[in-house]
Amino acid sequence: MVYSPLKVKHYLIESLGCAKNLVDSEVFAYILESAGYSPAPIPEEADLILINSCAFLQSALAEFDEILSGYADRKNQGEFETLIVTGCVMNRALDDFTGLFPEVDAWIGLKDFDALKSFLGAKNSPVISRSPIEEGHYAYLRISDGCRNYCSYCTIPSIRGVLKSVPIPQLVIEAESLAARGAKELILIAQDTCLYGTDLYGHQALPELIEAVHAIKGFRWIRLLYLHPDHFKTEWLELFKRLPKLLPYFEIPIQHSEDRILKAMNRKLGRAPLLELFKLIQSELPTAVLRTTLITGFPGESPQDHKKLLDFIEQVPFLHLGVFCYSQEPGTPAYDMPRQVGEKTALKRQDELLSAHRAQLEERLGAWVGKDIEVLVEAELEPDEELPKGNHRYLCRAWFNAPDIDGLVFAEGKKVKPGTFVKVNIEDVIDVDLFARII
Repeated sequence: MVYSPLKVKHYLIESLGCAKNLVDSEVFAYILESAGYSPAPIPEEADLILINSCAFLQSALAEFDEILSGYADRKNQGEFETLIVTGCVMNRALDDFTGLFPEVDAWIGLKDFDALKSFLGAKNSPVISRSPIEEGHYAYLRISDGCRNYCSYCTIPSIRGVLKSVPIPQLVIEAESLAARGAKELILIAQDTCLYGTDLYGHQALPELIEAVHAIKGFRWIRLLYLHPDHFKTEWLELFKRLPKLLPYFEIPIQHSEDRILKAMNRKLGRAPLLELFKLIQSELPTAVLRTTLITGFPGESPQDHKKLLDFIEQVPFLHLGVFCYSQEPGTPAYDMPRQVGEKTALKRQDELLSAHRAQLEERLGAWVGKDIEVLVEAELEPDEELPKGNHRYLCRAWFNAPDIDGLVFAEGKKVKPGTFVKVNIEDVIDVDLFARII
C-alpha cells in the first residue's frame, strides 16, 4: 500500500556513503520540502523515511541491508507511513533487495529526482536546489559524477557511469546558493576532480572552475578533494600561491606505492613519480598539507610490497592518512586476480600502516602547540560544569582539517558565534585532535 503524500508532514533522510551521495540527498530534501514536508529532527518524528544508499563495497551493502531491515520492521509496527529507497543500490544488487522488502513504497532510481516528484504528486519544476540535512558551515559542490579511470578494484563506473561534468555556469549558480545559505567553506568533489571538464571542454578545466568560484563572496575557504595523482597538473600549484581562499590542502589518494601493485590496480604513476610529485608540492608550497588513502591486501601484495609501502609513508610527511583493506568486489577485474590476500593479513597490514603514521602524526600535530591559528567555529558544545562560569566550549576546524575525515579543534573561552572564524592558541594534541583556547 502506498500512502497518500498529503498525509505525510515530516521526513527524514538516511544518507549513506560519501559526500557525493550527500549532495543527492540534499536535492531529495529540497524536493520533499517543496512538496510541503518538514524535516524531522529524529526518526521517531518522521512520517516518511528516505534511504539514499551506498553500494560501493560489500560492507556498504551489508550496512544498507541492516538499516533497511530496521526501518522495515518499524514500518510494520506502524511507526511511520512511507519508506523510500534510492541511491547506488539501484544500479547494483537491486534484485537482492526488492523481493525481500515489500515494505518499501518506492524504489527511486539513482539521481532520478523527477521520479520522486512524481511519487509525491509534486509539480515537475526544472529548477533544482539543495536543502542541508547535516549541520556545519561548509558545503560540498559536486563538479562531476561518474568515472572513466576504471581502477581494477572499483565498482563506481558500473554504478554511476562514465565521467559527466557539470558546466561551469551551472556550478557557479549552485555555489552562489550555497554561499547564500551561510556556508563559509566550499569543498569541490568528484570521483576524479582533476579530470573535471574533459568531457565538456576537451581539456582539464579545473583551473577555470576554481577561478570562477573563488570570485564568489561569502566563502573564506575553498578545498579540493579527490585529486587523482595520475591527472594532477603541477602547473596548478601556481593557483594555490595566487588565490588566497584556495587552501594548500592536497588530498591525493595514491592507494599504494609499488609499481607492480599500482599497475595491477590500473593506475599509472609509480613510486618514483609519486615521490617526485609530493616533493615538488612541498618545495613550491612549504605550508602544504598532504593527505592520502591506501589499500592493503590487494591481490598479489607481498610482504616486501607492504614493507616498501611503510617506507613510502616514512618518506612523505602525510598529515592525514586513511587505510582500507581491499574488498573483493564481484564484477571488477581484481575479483578474479590470483594470489588473493587473506583478510587477517590485510587487517594486520592496515594496523601496521596506521600505527606507523600515528607515531608520525603526534610530532606533526605537536608542531602546532603554542601557535595561534584561525579556526572555523562549527558548533557550541554542552557546557562543562567543571569549567569556570562564562567559559564556553566549541567544536572547530583548522584549515588543515577537512570535515568528517580529519581531526578537530576543541576550543574553550569567551562566547563566540558558530559560523565565524576566530583566533585560538593551540595548547595540546590528543590523537588526531587539537585543544585550544580562544584568544
